[in-house]
Amino acid sequence: MNAQFTLNGNPAQLDCAPDESLMVALRRSGCWSVKHGCETGDCGACSVILDGKLTPTCVLLAPQVDGHSVVTLESLTPDQTPHAIQQAFIDTGAIQCGYCTPAMILATKLLLEKEKRPTEAQAAAALSAVLCRCTGYKKPVQAVLRAAAAMRGETLPPIGPRADGIPFEAVFGRGRDVPPSELPDYPSGPSGAGGTRTQTIFAFPVVLESPQPKTDVVGHPEPKVDAVKLAKGKPVFADDVELPGMLHAALLTSPHAHARIKNIDAAKARALPGVYAVLTYKDIPRVIYASGGQSYPNPHPWDQVCLDNKVRYVGDRVAVVAAESPQIANEALKLIEVEYEVLPAVLDPVEAMKDGAPLIHDEPDAVKIHDARHNIAIVNDAVVADVEKGLKESDHVFERTYFVSQVQQGSIEPHIVVTYWDEDDRLVVRTSTQVPFHVRRMLSPLLGLPLKRIRVVKPRIGGGFGGKQEMLIEDLCAHLTLATGHPVRFEYTRELEFTSSRSRHPMKIKYRAGVMKDGALHALDMHVISDTGGYGTHGLTVGTVTGLRGLSTYRCPNMRFHLDVVYTNKPTPGAFRGYGATQAEFALESLMEEIAAHLKLDPVDFRMHNAVRVGDVVPLA
Repeated sequence: MNAQFTLNGNPAQLDCAPDESLMVALRRSGCWSVKHGCETGDCGACSVILDGKLTPTCVLLAPQVDGHSVVTLESLTPDQTPHAIQQAFIDTGAIQCGYCTPAMILATKLLLEKEKRPTEAQAAAALSAVLCRCTGYKKPVQAVLRAAAAMRGETLPPIGPRADGIPFEAVFGRGRDVPPSELPDYPSGPSGAGGTRTQTIFAFPVVLESPQPKTDVVGHPEPKVDAVKLAKGKPVFADDVELPGMLHAALLTSPHAHARIKNIDAAKARALPGVYAVLTYKDIPRVIYASGGQSYPNPHPWDQVCLDNKVRYVGDRVAVVAAESPQIANEALKLIEVEYEVLPAVLDPVEAMKDGAPLIHDEPDAVKIHDARHNIAIVNDAVVADVEKGLKESDHVFERTYFVSQVQQGSIEPHIVVTYWDEDDRLVVRTSTQVPFHVRRMLSPLLGLPLKRIRVVKPRIGGGFGGKQEMLIEDLCAHLTLATGHPVRFEYTRELEFTSSRSRHPMKIKYRAGVMKDGALHALDMHVISDTGGYGTHGLTVGTVTGLRGLSTYRCPNMRFHLDVVYTNKPTPGAFRGYGATQAEFALESLMEEIAAHLKLDPVDFRMHNAVRVGDVVPLA
């Protein structure tokens, strides 16, 4: 179909399929400032100004734009000079990941066309149409008010006061000028540390004072190095590329929490016109790995393969398709015939550890699962002195249990990968990842390629928060390029972000605390049960950080930590901001608050009485 409309004040037309979204069509035509975020019109990242109204384009069909007017962020910089609104976002530090910035700037443009002197509340209301995971809106609201002042022609105040820093004397306990008489003299060892030597110098070289270098950025606000291109909506993200012959990937996921694939038939899907490849566990070599982007080698257990004949949670991988369009790829998924043997599922980690619980990992080639028969992926222990004795000696003993829920990172940019062969026969993996070198290292054995033939490119990330500290879909996208020879684009839908991505580890944290009459902690016993879902990625390191943060804030002579990382048939957690510390701090500080209330102590005084001091040994570090 052909849609004729006005784009940024100029006549334009789109050759589009009847079911193509306006968002996809605009991006295909080079309007890279229009971002994909949700497909449901909720996040606002794809918004444009349609007939004078801020409108999400992911829920509009491209043919619907016929006869209408569309304004994108590209209209604000026809000569590449930042508009006053863009400059305000740059100057105030309102840009963090920058993924939602184009839509925020358009929302600001509409507001300032109506309100020359907007209030803070009006600015916040205008920006509320665009979800921002990074900023908390404080700086964007400041940017709106600053832009309004600039467009009124007012002289703009400095962004912020120059930081004075901490006085030298406050840190070192003395002034900067130390008389020579106070300096140590070691005439017998002039070459040693602190050694001195007396020598007569007849002339001093002349040193000219130079102005403060331009590289001095300490003590005053500086714009982000990439703020200008983010404010302009330039193609800086992983998805902002269009390659000749690029195919589109789609993922078939499990509808069952626990099942074995008895048979899978992809013949009908492969026969669909426009389909280039369908991959199942039968088509990819079985190589065991762990997907967390961490140290080298990755911590155990290694309990994953690219595609398996068993699924362990709703959303687990079953098959992947590459086709000429997303529509064809999704149609092909419907034609894949899968026969499942549905198995009993276990969703509670406490139940999962019991004798006779459904066995989640029964494969013989998994590496270093602690106790597969009881679904325990990892165990970790640490002991300081004698906790049981310390509890008996304590005047008060408290026992509390806390639960932390499973929460998704919610970055506005979904997981997105583009893979292709370059002119040197290297496989290029262009991906929104926090761990490019880990991804490269993990891909090598999975693809059977040496490291030197894999190049991972990490463009700007539209938010990660730990969720992209994982090799999540890079392997499947790469396998499709190997199978087809074509560039392949694989982007998660928002639904897949919730079912098949990563999240915070849900935990059950039990404390036993012994306290003396004077309010001093005498014993702390911490038992953590961490739910790692279907796979153990990040389980050891996140859980260990939970123990470290849960037992190192306060002085205590007797401490014990025990960690059980347990498989269940729930979606797999991973890295999340805080990386286990968040769970620990919630439980620990709740415990301290409850103890203080029970003992009728001021909660701040109680904490300060027990807080670690400079020079203390932290034995669990």
